[in-house]
Amino acid sequence: MTNGSDEVPPAAAAEAPVHRLHHDGRSGELFVIFLVNLALSIVTLGIYRFWGRTRIRRYVWSQTSLLGEPLEYTGRGIELFLGFLFALVLIYGPIAGLFFWLDVELPESGEEFGGAKLNSLIVFIAILLLATPILMLFYYVALFAAYRYRIGRTSWLGIRGGMEGSAWRYGFLGLGLGFLNVLTLGWTKPWADSVVFKYRLGRTWFGNGQFQSHLDADGLYSRYALAWIGTAVAIGAMMAGLAAVSLNAQIMDHHVAVDPVRMQVIIVAIELTPLIVYQLLICAYKAALVRNIAKTLTYGTVRFRAEVTFKDVFKLRIPNFLLMAFTLGFAYPYVVLRTTRFVSRHVEFHGDIETAAIGQTDVGTPRYGEGLMEFFGIGMI
Repeated sequence: MTNGSDEVPPAAAAEAPVHRLHHDGRSGELFVIFLVNLALSIVTLGIYRFWGRTRIRRYVWSQTSLLGEPLEYTGRGIELFLGFLFALVLIYGPIAGLFFWLDVELPESGEEFGGAKLNSLIVFIAILLLATPILMLFYYVALFAAYRYRIGRTSWLGIRGGMEGSAWRYGFLGLGLGFLNVLTLGWTKPWADSVVFKYRLGRTWFGNGQFQSHLDADGLYSRYALAWIGTAVAIGAMMAGLAAVSLNAQIMDHHVAVDPVRMQVIIVAIELTPLIVYQLLICAYKAALVRNIAKTLTYGTVRFRAEVTFKDVFKLRIPNFLLMAFTLGFAYPYVVLRTTRFVSRHVEFHGDIETAAIGQTDVGTPRYGEGLMEFFGIGMI
């Protein structure tokens, strides 16, 4: 398939065939796989979870089809396990060495600080200050590596996908944009999101065809402003509420006994208010972002659409969160299938998918899985 990005005339676009993914997965079947994986992971002290995740991916992929042809996941559990070991060396090794060194060098409680030991404490504080940007860097590296691995292990009609680019370069890009978001109190987020998504999508291949992304922040700021302002108001209300509760408790303390459990419930409810407001209002922004990603993405002559609304995103995100929270994770299979069906229902492929013109990709694939993902828990599957 060619990589052209010429505009399709409106009349031709209107007549172009529309295709969707079709998903046939059943919650009961995936729940059985989930329970077996859980049991074997317990027996093997967690080691089997890499093979368990592979089984889940193979099931979900195999039950998802395009033009009547199912997707195939070709990853292996051993690749995920080796990726995890690599992450242990990369992250946990230095952390363990640091704390071993600090345990030797720092003084015990009540001892006087000598010059060398005071220097060790200063180094420890400096490391804590550096921890946030380092973890942010690793987060974006892990995100890119996870997508690259999954795309490289996904096949359709025997043709696999691939992703070019450096995970570390993506990591530093994400780190820089993250600092910019902090400096602007979050107001650069819509632009930053468009930059990182465009970077990733524009380096994605399927077979010998490359995806093209022209994503920008058009139409995103109005939705984001609603979430930002609403959350700011909720934070102000939270602070006023906590102050009122504290003052009321001091007044009542001199006259009646205060129920500490009830008071704690009230305080937690007030503190959660900004988070709840943000999660509700950000659904409109996320819906607009998904629509923008789809309408600015092309693959040869194929265009994409995703007519997602605030209501659609709300009905996906909030129930998924509640299901996972109130079932202690046992609703995981159902949540996975709800999300997959959401994508199948809303993402449209506009245009002729010329399967005969698609050749195998030359883009290389990673030798091991997305081990850093284990540290950050990125993604549902």
